[in-house]
Amino acid sequence: MAGLSQWADLPIRRATRPGSLHTISMTDEQTTDSFGLTRRQALAAAAALCGLGAVVGASSAQAAPRAGALRVRLSAYPALSKVGGVAVVGNLGSIPVAVVRTGRTRCRAFNRRCPHAGATVIPQGSGFLCPAHGSVFTKTGARVSGPTPTGLIPLKTKLSRGLLTITV
Repeated sequence: MAGLSQWADLPIRRATRPGSLHTISMTDEQTTDSFGLTRRQALAAAAALCGLGAVVGASSAQAAPRAGALRVRLSAYPALSKVGGVAVVGNLGSIPVAVVRTGRTRCRAFNRRCPHAGATVIPQGSGFLCPAHGSVFTKTGARVSGPTPTGLIPLKTKLSRGLLTITV
């Protein structure tokens, strides 16, 4: 790293407890902090934690929360009165949910989070569109195009007397 050598001999000062300072030279790899780590080990651990945070953050877009059930009265959504109708019906815990009427006595529900990056997809035309990166999905949740690796995640449904119960 050219140009950084001029800073290598500057001491780092940090508080180890209120009212005291501990000095570590950037060139002294054997100096340890209060946890017994060298500067290099501490930076490596911090980098590893940042990487873990990125992985956890990425996977949390698809993590299913432990939620109960979302009950939807179909008559409350005019779009669901006909086959092929789509409606955004609310959230199941933290999952945004859309329902598609697939038959006279059948409906499908989908997690509206895009599998690519977790943005909330919106109903558009004959399916769904991710506003973040342009992924397109059919009404059945299948991937049409875009960077998403898969289709929308389906949710479990049970239709009884006009009341649709949606669970994870």
